Amino acid sequence: MNQPKTAKLHMSSRNTLLAVAAVLVILAAGASAQQKLGDLVTEGGFDWMMGKWVAETDEGQELQIIYKWELDKHLLTVYFKIGRYESRGMIFYVPTEDKIVQIGADNQGGSGRGTWEADGNKAVNKYEHTRADGQTNKMAMAHSKVDANTMKVEVYEVYSSGELADYPSFTVEYKRQKEQTPKKESYTTP
Repeated sequence: MNQPKTAKLHMSSRNTLLAVAAVLVILAAGASAQQKLGDLVTEGGFDWMMGKWVAETDEGQELQIIYKWELDKHLLTVYFKIGRYESRGMIFYVPTEDKIVQIGADNQGGSGRGTWEADGNKAVNKYEHTRADGQTNKMAMAHSKVDANTMKVEVYEVYSSGELADYPSFTVEYKRQKEQTPKKESYTTP
């Protein structure tokens, strides 16, 4: 009977350690090579969006939006406020779908979800908001840099086909706000 021949590999313990080390380096490099949201934002040139932004409506009402990095730049949190309305969201990269997604909720029982894409020099968020009563509204917000301290946001209607209207419904110009460093409290012992 013919028996299959097997090759025996003789390695010294030094060579074994080198082989194991090489495999670990390859695995570590593969894990660190995975894209994270922070890398994608930097590659797209949209780092400038981070921070606190404030605008004012024609009626004098303040709008506020804050983009803040979390979880070693795997997550962006977003806070939006106008009058009594407030919303919070999370923006993150889903590598299996190769999409940047946003989910959020507001203080009136609504929720929303959307996707972010680059369109030239604009970061565009196509977003669907569902109110507490079930009514939905689809919109797209195109963020662009005017200068180091000014961000323009154009809000577009999104048709059922997913296409954006040719012209924005309205445009808002936000001004960058410096983050206030919290004052240190002085405590005295009685």
